[in-house]
Amino acid sequence: MFDQESGAQRLLAGIEDGRLSTADAIVLAEDLDPVLFYVIVSYLREVYPASDPAATSVLERVVRLTAGSSVLVRHHKDGERDPVSRWLEAEYNYGEFRHRGAELVTLVADKLEA
Repeated sequence: MFDQESGAQRLLAGIEDGRLSTADAIVLAEDLDPVLFYVIVSYLREVYPASDPAATSVLERVVRLTAGSSVLVRHHKDGERDPVSRWLEAEYNYGEFRHRGAELVTLVADKLEA
């Protein structure tokens, strides 16, 4: 059985550090719960703003990932509409988890399991 939390942790780290190819990231992301995928993409867009030149490579990987699969486009939309995503965005700000993305993933995975 696929462990959603560890898969999400691996995807987040792989996008941030560039150690995951786009093809591998797509395969991994397509197996994730749409909420986890949406949260990862939203988090990365928030903590790596386009105005920061150091964020360019991370944002390029996010664009390649989100544009590389129609399944992921649907996942993102489904995740955005999910009550867990709405709860998260009402209670927290993605910026609060800067440098603590793993904690964000764990919080969301725990909420999904509850």
